[in-house]
Amino acid sequence: MPLSFPAIQAGVYRSLRLTAPATAALLTLAVNAHAEAPSVVTSIKPLHSIAAAVMEGVGTPYVLIDGASSPHGYALKPSQAFLLQGADVVFWVGPELAPSLQKPIETMAKNAVSVELIEASGIRQLDIREGASFDAHDHDHEDGDVEGEHAGDAHDHSADEHDHAEEHEKAQGASDHDDHANEAEHDHAEHGAVDPHIWLNPENGIEIAKIMANTLAERDPANADVYKKNAAAFAKRISDLDEEISAELAPLTDRKFIVFHDAYHHFEHHYDIEASGSVTVSPEALSSADRIKEIQNKISELNVSCVFQEPQFDAKLVSVVLEGSNAKSAALDPLGTGLENGPGLYPQLLKGLADALKGCLGGAS
Repeated sequence: MPLSFPAIQAGVYRSLRLTAPATAALLTLAVNAHAEAPSVVTSIKPLHSIAAAVMEGVGTPYVLIDGASSPHGYALKPSQAFLLQGADVVFWVGPELAPSLQKPIETMAKNAVSVELIEASGIRQLDIREGASFDAHDHDHEDGDVEGEHAGDAHDHSADEHDHAEEHEKAQGASDHDDHANEAEHDHAEHGAVDPHIWLNPENGIEIAKIMANTLAERDPANADVYKKNAAAFAKRISDLDEEISAELAPLTDRKFIVFHDAYHHFEHHYDIEASGSVTVSPEALSSADRIKEIQNKISELNVSCVFQEPQFDAKLVSVVLEGSNAKSAALDPLGTGLENGPGLYPQLLKGLADALKGCLGGAS
């Protein structure tokens, strides 16, 4: 016999009455879980990785500049605005690395705690190296390695060398194209005295994790112990990796190589394996013909073993620089563009740089 409408109605009511508490409990758990995890936004993949390690077991951070995008000339997508608008905490290096993020963070993340890591206490800073050659002013570690302050003397010395090189180019009758390239390079030097690639020093990576843990602990006291425990575990993992990389690169400290742009000073300086120059001062600026010639001469004079390109930028310029030389080409990636986001990216990034250097320089003499 078919059920009457009142019977069906009563059955539905009983079903709802029985499932409502369970449904309410699930909703409560979901809301509480969301509330327990602050919304954390990071600027680049390496910072995202460190934040993911610190937040493991509590929540997952977001990253703005993902994939193969370069932070130097990055434009924030309108679809990403909601991440900043809903952020509780923003971790970024600073305008020295990604100037286009400064205004969006200030205007869209007004209610968030914004941490500009390059200015944070405990972060080791280095000056950007200027000119085609780094040798003249960079191997004196006391001038370039400053904790909590800028190494002004090294910068002034580098600027003098750059001015001299620029005067020489003008005296030789550089073309309008070269003058434009030189002006772009000079502007980059004037406005970016501090090397923003701070995460490539593993000691800074450990310090960044500590800063993140302390910041999140203040914002989310209920999970303070988790953040600090995770940061301690991260520090141990990176310290062990640091020892491994140091042993791996120790035999290569006398090898000569050229980088695409001055992105690796923190890594080189920490492991005492300094580059002899860079193909370009700024990835956004065209290199002048005179600069390319200067680098080619440097490759010949120093018997440079390897010239490194970067996956974010066109490799054609490196091919031009290598013309007429026996130097090899390989890739260095300061951002981990091809690595999967997550806690493991940062240690993989450091190991990848070491492996690339060893692979290209290891057979040289």
